[in-house]
Parts: sequence; C-alpha cells; structure tokens
Amino acid sequence: MEGHELDKTSGIEAKERIIKASIELFSQKGYDATRVNDIASAANVNKALIYYYFKNKQDILDFMVRSLLNNAVSITMDYINTNIVDMIKKGYLDIEPDRLHFLDDDAIHMFLQNTYAFYERVVDYAVEHRDVIRILMLESLKSGKHQDSLFHFMDFMVNNEKNPIFKTISNADQDFNYSDEMVLFRFFFTIIPIVSFAAYYDDYKAASSLSDDELKNTFLRVSKIITSSMISGRDILLRSK
Repeated sequence: MEGHELDKTSGIEAKERIIKASIELFSQKGYDATRVNDIASAANVNKALIYYYFKNKQDILDFMVRSLLNNAVSITMDYINTNIVDMIKKGYLDIEPDRLHFLDDDAIHMFLQNTYAFYERVVDYAVEHRDVIRILMLESLKSGKHQDSLFHFMDFMVNNEKNPIFKTISNADQDFNYSDEMVLFRFFFTIIPIVSFAAYYDDYKAASSLSDDELKNTFLRVSKIITSSMISGRDILLRSK
C-alpha cells in the first residue's frame, strides 16, 4: 500500500514537472518550435511517460487552457454565489434587462466592494499564471490550431444551461441574460485587459520601474474608474442608454 501511494505521488510530481517544463519551453521557444523530446529532457523524464499522461504536445497545451479556464470559473462562481445570488435572495439586488438595480446606497456599495475584491483576486491569479497566458496570447495571434484559445472565455458568456455562470444567475433572477453588447464589453474591456496586463506584466514592470504592488494597484485603480462610469444612482448599467 505504501509503495502504491509512493508511486502515485511520484507520478503526480512527474506530471507537474512535465507541465512546468512545457510552460517554460513554450514561453522561450514557442509552441511550434518545442519538441516532445525537449520537454522530456527539461522535465527529466522519458518520452514514454509524457505519452502516458498526454496524447501529444497539443494535449499538453489543451490541459493548460482547461486548467486556466476551470480555475478562473471556480473563482467567478465563488463570487457569484457569495455576492450576486446572495444579494438577489435577500432583496438587495434586482437584475433588470438593461441594469443591475440595488435596494439602497449601502447595497450598491457592498456590491462594489465585493466586486473590487473579486477583480483583485482574478488579477492576482492571472499574474501568477502569466507564463501560460502569454503562451495563449501568442498562439491566438497565429493562424493555427490554437488561435481561438482566448475565445474559450466566451463559452462562459452564453445564454444556455451548459454555462454554469448563466445558469446560476438566471436561476436566481430570470431577467438575467447576456446581450451582445454585454458580451463584447466583458471580453474586450474586462478579459482582454487582464490578459494583456498579465502577458506584459514583467516587461511593463521593467520599463516603468514600478514595484509589484505599485503596478497591480495602479491597474486596479484604473479598473475602478471604468466600473464607476457604469454607475447611475443605484443602478449599474449593462447597456448604453
């Protein structure tokens, strides 16, 4: 039994080394230029072990994309359940077709504070995994198999029951839906800015001479300015007037 557990632990460590080596090589050499042999050498494993865990090199990148998306969705679902759904159930928030309407000033203030904390958590996660995000960004600019990698985020901005984010919010308030305008805004003014920030984080930090805290806090302050532009009284507008 102990030997089996040791083998299992050793296998997990080997898989983690394969992923780590792949991230480093894809970042340095590019996905196309990296060979499975390169990954095996960098991870200090034989090539057969890589094929035990992954079908091919593309499967490794797909695993990175899935892990990134699943963790991002997990963070988002935690925010939705503890903030949006909870406020709807308590009567503090009502979702209307074109806006989020709050019961009073305290309700909108609480919502914004929770939203800022969520946004900071997402930014921290993106920066922590900036090497993977950089790989996806580079691949998305190519006319290859992985050019739609970033657009997988849009799978969680569709109006159907397979989307856990939509299902959870719409079950709490049936007026909720993703308009074309909202999807475009979320992708180009929320997701892409975070992706770009993470991808260029190290380069911008070196060019600006800002510390990690200064750089992140400046980015978060700008995001608050964008959010505040959507506030009208006790409403947060989801569509332009």
